[in-house]
Amino acid sequence: MKFSSIASLFVLAMLTIVTAVPSAHAQNTVGTITQIEGTANIQRGGATIAAAQNMPVLLHDKIVTQPNASLTIGLVDNSSLQLGASSTLTIDESVLVNGVGAPSRVGLLGGHLHSVIVGAMRGGSTTFQVNTPNAIGAVRGTEWTEDFSTNPDQKYPDCFQFTNVDVEEGTVQVCNQGQQQGQAQKQCKRECRDVTAGHHIKVVCCGFFEEAAGLGALGATALGVGLAGGLGVGIAAGAGAFNGPHKHSPSK
Repeated sequence: MKFSSIASLFVLAMLTIVTAVPSAHAQNTVGTITQIEGTANIQRGGATIAAAQNMPVLLHDKIVTQPNASLTIGLVDNSSLQLGASSTLTIDESVLVNGVGAPSRVGLLGGHLHSVIVGAMRGGSTTFQVNTPNAIGAVRGTEWTEDFSTNPDQKYPDCFQFTNVDVEEGTVQVCNQGQQQGQAQKQCKRECRDVTAGHHIKVVCCGFFEEAAGLGALGATALGVGLAGGLGVGIAAGAGAFNGPHKHSPSK
């Protein structure tokens, strides 16, 4: 009798484990790969697996696209994340939206990400962020593009962190990470900017450079203050921002 009770408990425990695995998997699912071109990989739980169409995307996945590759992650309410070539995206946090898992914070470690956030994912109780090493983009709008690069730029010789945000619809709040990268790393003032549709902002280390879409370098206004290594204080991203040329003056 005692053996029978123990066996019954063992079977019950095994059934609980078996049924809990799909349930946990469902809770960790934040989206599905709806489109893929070229080669992309997902790093998950210490393993690297090839990304494929209709594959679920889970919390804590790290998605890496190869050159000439791209993929789209379909989210709840027809929202989507479109990852470009040579890009790396991490799924850092998630929430339940109408009972369905969705990412609430992702990390863009390199490359290009186009976010389309609609429906319940942009509701008052739901937040969505795209973080890069030097900037945070928080959803207030519907559609925007963000990219991050560490490639050197001769205009900013002491900075190796560049985030660009282009807003197509609505407003996106962009904040710096509050730390400046350079020969002597130091904390700098945490600031945020609201970027509206049709505008572009560039975060250079922890300074802001904002311009209307399509203006290019000319006419851009620098909003950063106190950046070292030639970025200057309140400098212009192009000579057309002021009446006449402007020389970059290093911070002291």
